[in-house]
Amino acid sequence: MTEKLTIAALRDLKLISEEEVGAAVEAFLANPLAPHFVFKEGYRLDLGKAVRRHPGADDFVNRGNAGPLMKRPFVLAAILQARPLRE
Repeated sequence: MTEKLTIAALRDLKLISEEEVGAAVEAFLANPLAPHFVFKEGYRLDLGKAVRRHPGADDFVNRGNAGPLMKRPFVLAAILQARPLRE
């Protein structure tokens, strides 16, 4: 059942930590083309796909004049709303 939950729901259930969510955000900001991010409990997420599927994040992240500090909250929102796969 937990396979269809969002990252935010999994975090609230303590299956994914706040630190892991932060690491996922930083991983995307460092390399938007990075491979899947794998969380400790075996959940994996295509960070680029999560951002592309989130309308606000996709628009904002692709702006040339937006720096990492401005992109971070949008990337965080996209990741929290994404539904990871379970390995």
